[in-house]
Amino acid sequence: MGSVRSRLVASSVMLMMATFASRAWAGRNDLQLLNLCPLTPSTLASKTPECSWVHRQADGSIGATDPVVPDGQGRGDFRSLMSELGVVLAPRIPVVADTAGFGGFQLSGELGLTEISNNRRFWNGVEGVSATNPNATRPDAMLTTVGVFVRKGLWLPVPAVELGFGAVHLLDSQLVAWQSYAKFAIHEGFHDWPVPSFAVRGAVSYLTGTDQVTMTTTSLDLLISKRFGLLKTARLEPFVGWGMISIFAHSGILDATPSCDATTAPLGNNPGTPYCPSTPTGKSNDFNANFRFPGQNSITRYRLFVGFKIKFAVAFFAAQYEAYFAGSTRDGSTFSAKDQSGTQNALSLSTGLDF
Repeated sequence: MGSVRSRLVASSVMLMMATFASRAWAGRNDLQLLNLCPLTPSTLASKTPECSWVHRQADGSIGATDPVVPDGQGRGDFRSLMSELGVVLAPRIPVVADTAGFGGFQLSGELGLTEISNNRRFWNGVEGVSATNPNATRPDAMLTTVGVFVRKGLWLPVPAVELGFGAVHLLDSQLVAWQSYAKFAIHEGFHDWPVPSFAVRGAVSYLTGTDQVTMTTTSLDLLISKRFGLLKTARLEPFVGWGMISIFAHSGILDATPSCDATTAPLGNNPGTPYCPSTPTGKSNDFNANFRFPGQNSITRYRLFVGFKIKFAVAFFAAQYEAYFAGSTRDGSTFSAKDQSGTQNALSLSTGLDF
């Protein structure tokens, strides 16, 4: 039995990695953070619209003394987008307070639906939104994720510990969040008593699939659940919990003038384009258009969740509803960017084998 279980785990992990690795193209939900910058006519002769944070000199070049710096609105939009995206890809993990037990483990496939404020300005920062006409197409009001998880009960370092590992993929994107968690059941196993099981769970999620941002999300949850027999053939376990998530997001290097490539022609041999000046210094100085959104403090969101798990033999199904309160934290920097994310509702479904 042990070798069969090992092969099942290995096969599931390989399938998960192959599925996510096969996504090699940009999708509507991939990040395009430059869209957070409003377009205005440039000072070039063509008056071609470009990011309003770009400041050009009289000859059309970008001076070394004029770095691209996002304004207060841009910083707030970045913080709000990272807040709502962090919720979409946060560790949700629809499991009960009881652990899998010393000899138990679980394989599951998971589906998540998460509400976003798709009509708010900060969701301009994805590929599916046109920078020149942001109202033409908007992201879906609900974003969909799929995931695969492996969970195992352990004895060490203390009894009643469960560890889990998996990955969650945001559909129509290359974004994959690799997740792991540890759960400690403070009270479990007294199923004949009229008292629930109680557990504490900590989790971490790391985002891959983009060079525009690095994002790490951590969560801490308190869970309560109670097991009941169902028609003497199945087991029903409702659960409820409260938690908080912390989102640490840092911008990658962005190019505020993407249509002007500083490396395509040698210095002094710049033919000029509607986006680039034809001056000897125009191309090399375009490197000054590279910028980052300034670093910000962590983003905190709070959530309530409720759900249930039904198990029949080794098969199970679980469903979980989560409500995330609107964001309100501020960055501690001089500009004090505020998280303006809205209330987000989410549904998580999980099914698989529970040995």
